Amino acid sequence: MTQSENRALIITSQNTLKAYLELVIEDVGLKPDVLASLHEGLAYLKNHTPRLIVLDELYENGLDAPGFVWRVKRIKRLKHCPTIQIVHRASERDRMTMEISGADHVVELPIKNGPFRNLLANLLSNER
Repeated sequence: MTQSENRALIITSQNTLKAYLELVIEDVGLKPDVLASLHEGLAYLKNHTPRLIVLDELYENGLDAPGFVWRVKRIKRLKHCPTIQIVHRASERDRMTMEISGADHVVELPIKNGPFRNLLANLLSNER
């Protein structure tokens, strides 16, 4: 698929974070597709072009969240898809790694509802 779909990809293994993200993303008019692993996310992206990707700090079989974002940003049809990396606590080194990988935004837990909703609205209104 080359055209952006009205979907958002959420990758997290945390049920409470998943439930919150589903509600917020539905409120901005996107259909959330939730996956529990980064490898499932890469497989999903072979056939879909979401308008937004939100992922948690995950690490599995040699692939971490910054590595996932780095791979996504190297795919021509996905490089303009906004990515939000959710972290528990980010050191300056972690933030630099995420920035180099291409993550558009880094959001620390606990998520503040108002600013996060504003971030989503701004990302989706600024279609690149």
